[in-house]
Amino acid sequence: MPRRTDHALSGLGSSQAAALRYLRRNGPAPRTAIADLCGITPAAASMMTRDLLQRGLISEGARRQGGRGAPPVDLVLTPSAGYAFGIHANRHSITLTLLDFCGTIIGDLQMHGSYHAFSEVGAVIAQASETLLSQTSISRPAVLGAGLAMPTRFSKETVSLDLAEEIVSWSGADLSGSLSRLLDCPVLIENDANAAAMGEMALGNKKGDANFAYLYLSEGIGSGIMIDGELYRGHIGNAGEIGALRARGLSRPSFEDLAQWCRERIGTVPDDRSPDVWSEFLKRHSDTLDIWLQRAGPETARLGFMMSAVLGPSAIYVGGTLPKLVREKLLPWLDFSRSRPFGEARVVQPDIRLPDVATANPVAFGAAAMILHRAHSL
Repeated sequence: MPRRTDHALSGLGSSQAAALRYLRRNGPAPRTAIADLCGITPAAASMMTRDLLQRGLISEGARRQGGRGAPPVDLVLTPSAGYAFGIHANRHSITLTLLDFCGTIIGDLQMHGSYHAFSEVGAVIAQASETLLSQTSISRPAVLGAGLAMPTRFSKETVSLDLAEEIVSWSGADLSGSLSRLLDCPVLIENDANAAAMGEMALGNKKGDANFAYLYLSEGIGSGIMIDGELYRGHIGNAGEIGALRARGLSRPSFEDLAQWCRERIGTVPDDRSPDVWSEFLKRHSDTLDIWLQRAGPETARLGFMMSAVLGPSAIYVGGTLPKLVREKLLPWLDFSRSRPFGEARVVQPDIRLPDVATANPVAFGAAAMILHRAHSL
């Protein structure tokens, strides 16, 4: 795997990495805020930030006005200090997003198709990366890494993945290694639900929830779990497999289930999973959607109730590739006082929200945010 051993991020300490994450999430902040965050003295914070300034990872911004004494100077991230690719790949589409060091989207591309072999996926990603770098005038060595998010579970053998049924034809390939060679940077693979939750934690989550669950409704059903502000992945990375609690033969609040329902009753459905195309399709067939919601709603309520009972989250975010139109209509089912999924059983009601991350593909965004979050250790 290619390494950027001479990059400004090489050799950073954990406190410095925490300071960078704080600035990325909260924006400009003075040295006193960094000292409080890291639990160090102002003098130590000054030394630490001096090193970050010398490395070119941060710069000094405006002076704060008001208060006694000399106004403190805000510290800000340097956008050009490094870049991260985020990739969301499944059988129906590939999205490539490019973030700068601040976590701002500076370019993205989405390709729809039918991708049966990973060699096809790799070729599309490699060409899209060339296009994005050319459009943004960024050199490839400035890319810190790429996060690849897709529907997969992790097996005990770290080099092996338990791919979802829709992309099982990709098995056998060295996904991380081959893509790393194509992109000439480190590549990390993550489950798509975890990537979406990571993006929400890193650069969404306007309410500041430290403990939340991200219910991810896509071809299948998954979730990401945030505990004390960190992604909980479980023993080998498979925590949050909430979809495993519902047999495939039963109704499920998934895109696969919705598409099959519409195909059986309408005859033809859109070829791909474009949310915009499907939203227009479902608006034309609202009666069919409404009947499906009566099947999928109670199942959504049961899944959300179980997550609430086990995790006790302050909020559940309902995201995924299932069109926003559909997810909005499922939200009322997660008011457990109304839906009563297990009769008289009670849990503390979490807040129910759509994701705050405003991007066409929060999974690709989250995969890139994951790279920025871990860039110092790549």
